[in-house]
Amino acid sequence: MYYRNGLEILKEYEANPKLSTGNLELDNLLAGGVENGTFNLFYGDDEPAIDQILYALLCNCQLPVEKCGLHGKAVLLSCGDYKEGQALVDLKLATDLLRANGIDPANGLDEIIAVSAFDADQAAKSVEDIINVVQYHDQVRLVVIRNLPRLFIENGARDRLTLERTQQLQHLLARLWQACSARNVTLLASCRPRRPFSIRPIPPEGGAFLRHLAQVIVCFKKKQNDLLEAYLVKHPKRQPRSAEFRINQSDSVMGRLTAPFRSQLQQEIENLTKNFKEALIEPARRDAFDSLQRAWTSEQGAMSYAKVPAVLEVMLHTAAVDNRKTIEDLQDQVAMLRSQLEKTQSELTEAKIAFKIFPNAAE
Repeated sequence: MYYRNGLEILKEYEANPKLSTGNLELDNLLAGGVENGTFNLFYGDDEPAIDQILYALLCNCQLPVEKCGLHGKAVLLSCGDYKEGQALVDLKLATDLLRANGIDPANGLDEIIAVSAFDADQAAKSVEDIINVVQYHDQVRLVVIRNLPRLFIENGARDRLTLERTQQLQHLLARLWQACSARNVTLLASCRPRRPFSIRPIPPEGGAFLRHLAQVIVCFKKKQNDLLEAYLVKHPKRQPRSAEFRINQSDSVMGRLTAPFRSQLQQEIENLTKNFKEALIEPARRDAFDSLQRAWTSEQGAMSYAKVPAVLEVMLHTAAVDNRKTIEDLQDQVAMLRSQLEKTQSELTEAKIAFKIFPNAAE
């Protein structure tokens, strides 16, 4: 029989990729991030903040392992009541996060498989669809289940129907985790607390079975001044503890560690060269783009301090290309006039010299 010592187990754990949440404090609480191939449960009373963390994980999943990603696709099952008018996929948040990672949003969104469910029956079918995706798509590295218990459990209800629905929920999550575990795919689910809490964390909805099934459980509580406190309720390698961090929605989401500006600029230039420049009809505008590229490269210091909304950025970029084309047309005309003037001046000089040598030639 082969036995492994503690050092071998530690090395194996450290070698297993960890997915960054985009927040240093939360990553440290989780011993470096969300460990690959584990079942994680995030719950609390601040649903928008938890959603931001879920979307950060969905977008970070595409990053290479050396940048705290999993280098693969992600699946999102978003559950909710369509009557409430809530968007099932927050495209703006996902686009901002992908841009912060230096990923073209068009390509990045294509790497996220989105599934929705509005009731328990749809949720059961959606879970079966996700299981098939996990089993037959090798590139899937993360499955995020958002608010699934909400479709099965009513807060505070303790009747027989709630018990049956809870058992159905547990069965679905058990089958999904079995499929993910077999393919070493990370599973992350979110839900509400069983009831509101004030000081100590309250268990999540879903019963004791869900708390037993999840390997990592984090409870989030909203505090004053945009502060969020995360309680590490369960972790296979850490004792319970907590951490506070600030949610900032105006700039880089949750204070995430973004790539250096030079790298982001180079990525944007490459994307624009491939997708924008080649679509320009007039060759003169493509030449103008090349001129702008030289300007961008020489002014990286000033550009690193600029904060421009995405739509306005594209509008200004298009206008700048057109203006640059006009400027270069004028420069060509000035160069042509200068050449003609120099030629005329040369002819006049030759005429003056000829007149001096042959003064009678004009007669």
